[in-house]
Amino acid sequence: MPIVSAQNWVKALVDGLTWPVNMTNVNPLEAWVTPPDPNVEAQTPQGYVWPRHGIEARDPLRGGSLPRAATLGAPSGLKTQTHRVELYLVWWGADDDPDADALFPGMVDWVMATLRASPDVSPLQTDPWSGIQSYMLDVGERMDYELSLRASVDQRYNRYDSLITLVVNEVFPS
Repeated sequence: MPIVSAQNWVKALVDGLTWPVNMTNVNPLEAWVTPPDPNVEAQTPQGYVWPRHGIEARDPLRGGSLPRAATLGAPSGLKTQTHRVELYLVWWGADDDPDADALFPGMVDWVMATLRASPDVSPLQTDPWSGIQSYMLDVGERMDYELSLRASVDQRYNRYDSLITLVVNEVFPS
């Protein structure tokens, strides 16, 4: 089913994300599906979106499979797919930045706040391969995160990494 639709919706939500006004001198987030080299010491925060795990099922409490579709695209009971999408954030920050201790965790918080505040329901999405149409729901309702920090070889910059795993529910209208 349209894994690509969920992946592209999450990418669209964070690509070009600007930071709160107090986070000065930080470029907007660039989001990717196929990332450029993540080991380049880029001054622009990078986000990589990749689907990790999913499950597809009919909910018997929401109409089950009656009527069951006889062919692809025919009417059927409500069907959903739950995606666990991973959003990797990478940023290189100067070691002598006075805000270094709190800046990257604040950036992760801002990305999560943006996902939490995303629309309740996406506009109708169309899978580029199958043409199947769906809506994305509940983005940001369940997320978990990890953060890590590594010094560069010359120790003038730190590489900050975060993994945000979020649930995206996809509903197929027919």
